[in-house]
Amino acid sequence: MKRKKIDINLIIAIGVLLASIGTLIVSTRQASIMNEQTEIQLEQSKSSAWPSLGIEMTRNIQKDGLQDYFFTISNRGTGPAIVEQTSISYEGKLVASWEELYDLMNVPDSIKRHEINILLNRVIKPNEDFMLINWAGNRPLMNHIYPNSDKISITICFKSVFGDYWQVKRDGMKNNFEENITKQTGSCEPLNGKKFLQ
Repeated sequence: MKRKKIDINLIIAIGVLLASIGTLIVSTRQASIMNEQTEIQLEQSKSSAWPSLGIEMTRNIQKDGLQDYFFTISNRGTGPAIVEQTSISYEGKLVASWEELYDLMNVPDSIKRHEINILLNRVIKPNEDFMLINWAGNRPLMNHIYPNSDKISITICFKSVFGDYWQVKRDGMKNNFEENITKQTGSCEPLNGKKFLQ
């Protein structure tokens, strides 16, 4: 019985083919690992620059009545918050300005005055407290607003420097039992319809 001769060139070709397949598998796995590492690094970079906005209310009530009353927007995150949209409502009705809010709250024209700080498109740095509105310098207006301030709602849509979006909402601005509710979202459009423009 004759033995078949094995062609050395065929063995070499098969060896080269198997080595090539092995190299391809290793390269594909390395590329996958590098992609995973890149995604992890990106997530770590994002987490080191996440903003976290809160809508805060401060009041000071003494024996002779309300002394201070103001709203601040606080960033307790690790990165800047870029404010894209704000909505403010009273009894569910959206307003575009403080003047519209005062009209809904039947504030007399004689006491409608305050300093305006524009929140729209503002960048709030980490650990910054942005004064949204301060009524302490106008006690008649402050005392008119405060009793019904539990009917005021504020929603802010903001983004990080990486383009991740969040909304924070607070219903009621009369005491500190009201909570900030934050959720991540895909964009700031639409934010409850009418935008607050101040």
